[in-house]
Amino acid sequence: MRQRLAGAHVDPYYEQDWLHRPDVHGGEVCAGIVSGLIGPGADSRDRWETLRRYMQDGPGIFKGDLCFYKVEGDLRGKVQKIDTAKSPLYLLTGEYDYSCTPEDSQELARLIPGAELAIMLGLGHLPMSEEPQSFMNHLLPVLQRIQTL
Repeated sequence: MRQRLAGAHVDPYYEQDWLHRPDVHGGEVCAGIVSGLIGPGADSRDRWETLRRYMQDGPGIFKGDLCFYKVEGDLRGKVQKIDTAKSPLYLLTGEYDYSCTPEDSQELARLIPGAELAIMLGLGHLPMSEEPQSFMNHLLPVLQRIQTL
């Protein structure tokens, strides 16, 4: 799995069966889905580098990611057990992420007392590759806070 997102569950908004078929180029379909998850301000070079990574996945990889994300990774009813006094939790969510929306992350933060949430304006689902420097501007302060614990 590429990453764990800031939400306890995502209701499916896509059909997985067409992701692994002999008459469909899976890599291109994956890139098509991911392209909509990239924030509108991403540099063309970073956007295409992100999409190329998805285009190179082998058969079934993206489908497996999505299966984990929408079925096996359902954390509803479990996230309330996170003790932020023992394990601080920082949620960073892109403003343009429609897969795990800012509202999803706000709900997760509400369920976990002590969780801290930042909505990364202008960014999408893959901020670390779509806009690396903007992402670092959000990540570094969190890492500095963690370092002082």
